[in-house]
Amino acid sequence: MKKINKLLITIDGVRKDRVGIYNKRSTYITPNLTKIAKQSVVFNDMFACGTSTAMCFASLFNGQYQKDFQRKNFGDNNNPYKSNIFTDLENGGYKTFICLNKRFEYPLKLINTIGRNTELWWTGEKNNKNKSIGSLRPLEQVKYISKNLKKIKDPYFLWVHLWGFSAPKKKFTLSTSTDYDARVKEMDEAIGYIFKQFKKNTEMFFFSDHGYALFEKDKWAYGKDADNLVGSVTNVPTIIYNGKNIGINNNLVSQTNIRKLIKNSSGALKLKSEFAYCESRYIEEYDIALAIRYKNFKYIIEYNKRKSQLYDVKSDPDENINLISSKINKLRRDKFGNHPEIKPYIIRYDWTQIEITHKKLDKIAKNFYDFSLIPNKVKMKNFIKSSKVYFIYKKIFN
Repeated sequence: MKKINKLLITIDGVRKDRVGIYNKRSTYITPNLTKIAKQSVVFNDMFACGTSTAMCFASLFNGQYQKDFQRKNFGDNNNPYKSNIFTDLENGGYKTFICLNKRFEYPLKLINTIGRNTELWWTGEKNNKNKSIGSLRPLEQVKYISKNLKKIKDPYFLWVHLWGFSAPKKKFTLSTSTDYDARVKEMDEAIGYIFKQFKKNTEMFFFSDHGYALFEKDKWAYGKDADNLVGSVTNVPTIIYNGKNIGINNNLVSQTNIRKLIKNSSGALKLKSEFAYCESRYIEEYDIALAIRYKNFKYIIEYNKRKSQLYDVKSDPDENINLISSKINKLRRDKFGNHPEIKPYIIRYDWTQIEITHKKLDKIAKNFYDFSLIPNKVKMKNFIKSSKVYFIYKKIFN
C-alpha cells in the first residue's frame, strides 16, 4: 500500500477564537482554515503542553513533557530521547524536511528535535533589521515549499512553521481592526494555498503551538509571564485533514499526542487524555507554574507564590470563577430552596466533589516536578526572587 505524504503546518500563537470553526464571528479572519475544518477532524479541547514555542515543540515532537527532558533553565536544550516524530517516519521509509524562517534558528536549537536525515530548508535573512525584508511572507514560504516538494520522491514528511515576522500586507490590515488579526489572516491565506496544492494526496495537520492572551486577567502574549496560563493561551486550535475522517473530537486531549496522531491519524476522533498538563517554566526558574486539565476542571498552581486556582471550564469557559477562592461563599440550597444570605456567593450542588477534585489535583501538581533535585542555593535565590520585597525593589530601580 502506498504511503501518504504528510505536512505539518503550524501557526505561531494563534488563538482558538480566531478560527471560524470555533468562533463564527472570526470566519472572515480565517476563511480558509474554517473551510478546511469542515472537511477534517476538529479537536475542540486540545490542551497545549507548553506556553513557549521551543518548550511546546520539543514536547509534542517527542511525546514527552518538559519535566522529563532534564532542562533546568531557559536556554537549556537537553534531549535524552533518541526517537521522535521525525525518526518514527524515517524508520517507516519517509524522507523528512523542516522549512523555517532563518530567524527561527535559535528556537530550533532549543527544540533540539530532528531526524537522523532531516533536511533543513531555511528562508529569509537572519540578520536583516527590517523584518519585512528579512523574512518571507507566509504565502511566499508555502510557495517555496510547493516548488521544492514537487522535486521530492514520495513519501515525505515536512514541518513548516508560519511565524508572522513581517508586517502584514495592507489588504489584511484594511480588513481587520488589529495587527494581530491581520497577521493571522495573512497566515490563513498561505494555508489556503498549500491545502489546494496538496489535498489530493497528503495528510495535513494544522495547529497552533500555544495561544495568545489579549489582556484576559491582565495577561498579554504567552511565555512572558509564567502564570500566564489563561484559556486563550492553553487552549489551541487543532485540525487534522486526512481525506477520510470528518467530525469533532470533544474529548480532552493533551498536545503531547500530536506525535501519535501524525504517525496514524485514523483514530483522531476517539483520542482522549485523562490528564493534560501545560508547563510554563523549567524546574529551576523562580516563577515556575503549571496548569492541569482533568475532566471539566482546570487547576493552576504557582509553586513559589503558593497560589492556586481551580475552574470548571465547562460551566465557566472564560475562567472567571475560582472555585477555591476564599472570597467566594460556596453555598447550597436547603430542602426548602433557601440559602444563607451572605454575599458574594456561588450556589452549586457538587461542592463535596469539587473539594475532592481540588485535593487530587493539588497532590498531582506538587508531585509533578521533583524539587528535591534543585540545589539549596538555587532554592534560596528563587525564594528571594519570589518575595514581595524583591518585586518592590525591581519596580523602584528598574
